[in-house]
Amino acid sequence: METSSTTSPPAEPEASSEQAPVAPRPLPIPTLANDNNQIERQLGARCPNDLAARLATQADLLIGACQGTLPHHLSAVLVAIPEQQLLLPRTWRERQVSQKGWFKAVPGYGLRPDFLAVQGDVWVRSFEGADPSTTVYLVSGPFACADNRGPDAEPVKTVRLPAGSCREGLVQQRVYRVSAGAAPVDITQQALPAEPLLSDADRKRYGADGARVQLDAGKLQFGPAVRWYADVGTTEKPEPRSYGEWGRLHLGFGVWNGERFEPRDTVPRAVWPCDPVAPGDASCGAYADAGRDPFIVVGASAQGVTATP
Repeated sequence: METSSTTSPPAEPEASSEQAPVAPRPLPIPTLANDNNQIERQLGARCPNDLAARLATQADLLIGACQGTLPHHLSAVLVAIPEQQLLLPRTWRERQVSQKGWFKAVPGYGLRPDFLAVQGDVWVRSFEGADPSTTVYLVSGPFACADNRGPDAEPVKTVRLPAGSCREGLVQQRVYRVSAGAAPVDITQQALPAEPLLSDADRKRYGADGARVQLDAGKLQFGPAVRWYADVGTTEKPEPRSYGEWGRLHLGFGVWNGERFEPRDTVPRAVWPCDPVAPGDASCGAYADAGRDPFIVVGASAQGVTATP
């Protein structure tokens, strides 16, 4: 009796334990058609008409901004944030937002443009989404009391408070979501990465014992990104994590992706555009963009998204 023989299939090669790193997904870059500040002018704002005004800076955050009463939804969220969070009396905030502030329309992902506005010691940046009834806001202001800080405490940015039991407020950033006119919901923990830490080794290497981690929000007027850094003074030679001409230590970007701020170590130039310069000046020659910056990838492609007024 013959027995049939079976042939085993060839063994598959073992999967490598080392997986190739996953490339970050392309960043959608919003654009906005807003010739001669048409959007802000329609809201009754006074906008720059000459070159000097178009290059003027407000609060180190806005270049060529318009002045007027803030867009209603920005004022509404600033007033609606609970007093136990934003340490400014609500009645005081109501008076503030009734006065003129600085603001500009910014490219976004929604049906209406985003806005960045400065009102006193507070600034707010809106992030419209696909759902027109829901908007996210990044707000910077006095969110914690800075009284009774010890003499050896790390230096921080504070502002004087107009009333209340706390005299001095610690400036922080928080993220709020507003849906269908409801009260703002604090989504900071889900939407904003934790502030990077400056390691003891880096503090020793750069002689930065007194340096603090700071947030560069100056490019929010052009795109959807912020940057964390520490100012460590000038260095004799370029270091792997240093950039600029004044010795800043790069600690990472946070890029709004429509849902949250996504941490990135590098971004394309389209996400971190250069500040405008006067005709005839070198491109990317403004103070904020001076010096080497190995974390800006020049020539990297990015997907465009258009926001319409």
